[in-house]
Amino acid sequence: MTNDYKTYANFNSFVVDCRISNSEIVTRKNGDRFLAITAITNGLNDDEGMTVTFNNSNGLMSLFEKGFLPKGRRITVTGHIAYVRETYTDAKSGEVRLLKRPELHLVDAGIPTGGLGAMPKDETVSVRKVGTVVRPSDAAKAAPFVDKTPTLEEQPF
Repeated sequence: MTNDYKTYANFNSFVVDCRISNSEIVTRKNGDRFLAITAITNGLNDDEGMTVTFNNSNGLMSLFEKGFLPKGRRITVTGHIAYVRETYTDAKSGEVRLLKRPELHLVDAGIPTGGLGAMPKDETVSVRKVGTVVRPSDAAKAAPFVDKTPTLEEQPF
């Protein structure tokens, strides 16, 4: 008995919380540009993780160009699963080899509202220093501020 049914893609929406491993603008030969993002998520504690890849050529690309999608940023991504793979073919030898992490590729991927998480710590940014707080009762004990007596002399502006 032969299968006379055509198979169609199921609605396989996927949501994942991950950390950006690499993000870059890729330019095709015809001049079209798109953003390629590779992120890593962990299913279990202390595992190697899983790679999540996706491409985007609209809103996320502008976020990247403004510096909002650096390596190390936590993001939540939604999309449809295009494929999952664990192997690749070496271009030189033709051998099939295992990837370091399984890879899940998404299409129609995006970052929903609230999906931008913590940025990586920037070592060059100085720590915010908080000034001292003076209670009103302590302020009364301090020497009062005295304004100079006004004069009738002309003041240069």
